[in-house]
Amino acid sequence: MIRMLILAAAAIHIVGMSPAEAQSKAAAYLVKQAIADGCEGRPGTIGLSGAIERDRDGDGLPDLIIAEDEIHCSGESARSIKCGMQVCSVTFYLRRRPILQKVHDMLGSGVSVGNERIPKISMYAHGGRRGSVHWNGRGFAYL
Repeated sequence: MIRMLILAAAAIHIVGMSPAEAQSKAAAYLVKQAIADGCEGRPGTIGLSGAIERDRDGDGLPDLIIAEDEIHCSGESARSIKCGMQVCSVTFYLRRRPILQKVHDMLGSGVSVGNERIPKISMYAHGGRRGSVHWNGRGFAYL
């Protein structure tokens, strides 16, 4: 039984999150669009840490981060076209009622989100340096 659960968890991680598994219709749409754009229309998937839908600005509403380093495309080029040699596009959306609005875009990889009410969002930058940003009430600011 435990072996089956481990295999199922591994399969989910490999396949990644499809737009249908996103928590909201708005997030599912944006994830699907990011895959289509990043893969230039070819089929693709996004890893579990590539679409993080959770409150970022402390208003209690789920926001969205899409990390392009977790997009995997079929065909010759497996990476999103929004990736360079070391880092990829990371896009931040804040929920403003039913709509997720794009508010910030930066380059990074290995995105992780803290557990604070207004969480610290960490990622790697060019050269492998780890950095963080957080919502300061007006925008995402570097820590």
